[in-house]
Amino acid sequence: MIFDFKEIPQANGGGGMQDTFELFARDFFQNLGYEILQHPDRGADGKKNLIIQETRTGVSGTTKIKWLVSCKHYAYSGRSVSDTDEPNIVDRVITHQCDGFIGFYSTLPATSLGANLQGLKNRLQIQSFDHESIEQILLDSPNGLKLSSRYFPVSYKNYTNENPKPAKIFAEEPSICCEYCEKDLLETKSGIFVTLRKRTDYTAENPIRHPYQEAYFSCKGTCDHVLKNKYLQLDDFIDEWVDIPDYLYPVGFIKKLMAWLNSINIHNERLEKNAFDKFKKLLLNAYPHISREQTSEEKEKVKYYLESGFDEYL
Repeated sequence: MIFDFKEIPQANGGGGMQDTFELFARDFFQNLGYEILQHPDRGADGKKNLIIQETRTGVSGTTKIKWLVSCKHYAYSGRSVSDTDEPNIVDRVITHQCDGFIGFYSTLPATSLGANLQGLKNRLQIQSFDHESIEQILLDSPNGLKLSSRYFPVSYKNYTNENPKPAKIFAEEPSICCEYCEKDLLETKSGIFVTLRKRTDYTAENPIRHPYQEAYFSCKGTCDHVLKNKYLQLDDFIDEWVDIPDYLYPVGFIKKLMAWLNSINIHNERLEKNAFDKFKKLLLNAYPHISREQTSEEKEKVKYYLESGFDEYL
């Protein structure tokens, strides 16, 4: 589970927060496009938390369906919702002049309740949302994630830290495409950056290297093979490559950038215009991906670099 439903206060608690789970249910269904006909309120509600309306549009016209929503927040005890927790479902639906019943639960419906709901499907329209299905819907859209940030602030922060999105820095979304198949390598977090330069008789006595003259972005495998053959036909080049994903997390970006700067300073490395322009494109489009807090996995990589002599790159 990504979202901890215990972040929502208990329904039988005090302090004015005991209605939070019902308010969450209201906002959840509103986010899905339901119209809220009756909002949650306190007091004797006749086993009803809220009433919502769904509008279905089809070939033969528009149909409006009224749903009675029953909210059960048992995350603190962890127990499932049993049939005794949902008595007289048909009578409750009829009393409130609804067409269907929705169970909205922070745990799971018990086998007894599940069987009861299944048996009622020939008389009523029935839906059931448990903690897993609620979570999946929240994760499936930007509006769902925005809603989760309100009701699950701690879980949401942990989720966004572990599933980072590129920072909104430039007007256009960052992208680097394979020059053969045009797949976005930043979206798939794959591919390589290949630099090419003329062969050289580099020795300690003759420490002069030819500048990088060309460069390209590519998927590994077939695309790289095709592009390499294309560029090698232009001149007697040798190729070097780095994984693009190594530029997409904070410490990896710093490590690679420092390696390039050190090679320029120590070995007097140079890039001709074509290669330089593509290197700039790599840095600029990778930057929004690293302007963020690190994930747990990336923090482990930091430990590895420190233990492996990361200081040599700085």
